[in-house]
Amino acid sequence: MVFVSVGCSTPNISKSYTGPERPINEVAVYSPNNRGDFNGPSILTTHLNGKILREYFSEIPFGPYISMVPGDVEVRVTFDDYEDVFLWVIAPNVVSLKTKNFKGHYDIKFNAKPGKFYAPIFNYNLPQEKRILEMCISELNMGSSLAETRVPQKYVACGKPSIPAIESNIKICAEIYKINEPPKLYDEMCREVIKLK
Repeated sequence: MVFVSVGCSTPNISKSYTGPERPINEVAVYSPNNRGDFNGPSILTTHLNGKILREYFSEIPFGPYISMVPGDVEVRVTFDDYEDVFLWVIAPNVVSLKTKNFKGHYDIKFNAKPGKFYAPIFNYNLPQEKRILEMCISELNMGSSLAETRVPQKYVACGKPSIPAIESNIKICAEIYKINEPPKLYDEMCREVIKLK
């Protein structure tokens, strides 16, 4: 669940605007991170309105949610994956995580409304094997779960990748094909990406 009903001063929400804090019903809340599926890629926002996300916040870590003044917003989003994540959870001192990154990004512009919650997500209106070819912004009511972004819906905006989503540009696909049994979801996505060459 997104716990945003108690106001912007909660430790879960970092303010991205100057001046006094506004009531939660007067701001929009954005989740800079999401997951494609339980075992899916990690979706990461790197920029907000042309600035590196960390430039807004002096405290590390921040969030995990960001309150914004309603209006036009531009985000830059990318994704990555971690190999051996389940083994790492079981034995973090024995197994190290290996990161596989998408080298490009998706720039998405949308209009944020007061009292709404926003999150980046792959386009679930597309067939599963083509979802990574478009990143979208889901608009939900406050208090919604990020799981609600992982269903087909009407998005407020979508964006295409900055570089062609082909195997040579997606390290994640090249790396997955090196392991013996790639997860079915990635396998299907990567096969589709490779076909597009």
